[in-house]
Amino acid sequence: MKKHLYLFVIAILAASCSYNVYDMNRGELNLAKKDTYQVEYMTDIPQGTTATISYTDKDNTQHIEKLYTGRLDYTVELPSGKSCYFTVDVELPKTTPTSSLHTFVKVNGETITDQTQTNRNAKFRFAFKLP
Repeated sequence: MKKHLYLFVIAILAASCSYNVYDMNRGELNLAKKDTYQVEYMTDIPQGTTATISYTDKDNTQHIEKLYTGRLDYTVELPSGKSCYFTVDVELPKTTPTSSLHTFVKVNGETITDQTQTNRNAKFRFAFKLP
């Protein structure tokens, strides 16, 4: 009986957690070879929430923006062969209709990823390498 009670409690706790993780490593992109690429990181943080955002910059540094609000639209010129990583962590508000996190990455104007997440805790992870 005790075992069933523990399983019941675990099931309730697991059901109450609502999070969404998008984690993808695209590897080397299939694009025309160039010396440099324009990489655009974009996300729209819903009103009333804050996010932790990190992205790769041209100096091979990983920038971390804590308590970020609003829209992030950051474009950087990166050299060929560069590995890039972009993350967004946010706890979305409980609203009707459900709020969402919309995130995408473009390289030279071509969309590499375009994701919309709607669960309470959204975690976006995206890695890629320029040709």
